[in-house]
This record gives sequence, C-alpha cells and structure tokens, in this order.
Amino acid sequence: MNDIDHQRAALKLAGFDTAVVEALVAAALRSQTMHELQIALAQLEPEANQLDWPFDRDFAALLIQVKASALLPGALRRAALAFALARARWCASAATSGSEGLARMCHVQELERLLDRQAG
Repeated sequence: MNDIDHQRAALKLAGFDTAVVEALVAAALRSQTMHELQIALAQLEPEANQLDWPFDRDFAALLIQVKASALLPGALRRAALAFALARARWCASAATSGSEGLARMCHVQELERLLDRQAG
C-alpha cells in the first residue's frame, strides 16, 4: 500500500469520499495550457478543502506531488507543484499543536525540495 492508498483508506474510514478530488486532480494533470491548469486547480480547491488531513498531509497536494512529474511538462508541472506546496503550507498553518505543525511541515519540505529540483 502506497502513501495515496493509506491516505484514501484513512479518509474513507473518517467518512470522506475522495472520488471527486481524484477526478479533479486527474483533469488538472491532463491540462495542455497554463490557462487550463489554472481553471482546473480553481475547481479543485473547494473540493479538496472538504477533506480532512490524515497523516498530516493534504490529499490533493499528495496526489499532485506523486503524479505531476509523470504527466505534466516543465512550467505546467512547476505550477501544479506550487499549488500543492501552497496547500501543504495551508495545512501546516492550521496545526493546533507544535508537534502537529512539525509533522505537517515534513510534507511542505518534501514539496519544496521537489520544486527546487524542477527549477534546476
């Protein structure tokens, strides 16, 4: 079972359905232009906001992190990853304890490193 499967299972156990978010992420990652990507990510945002953060990760951000590199070229990939990073930062900023914030910052740091590698 991979990270996405773990997150999906935890969300399902908590009563959440990930199907809409997964479909919207898939649509975003099929974008051919920056404009298409921006529209798709804007549609994704409110749906992704409906999900909880099991294992201190945002599900939409994790999906983008795992799948964007294989599906999107250059600037589109970086824009999608920047969106994922913003979601991870938002998740971390909503922490209600220090240890929770530190755990959530791990995902932020993963995405920052990934974006740094994409820039090079």
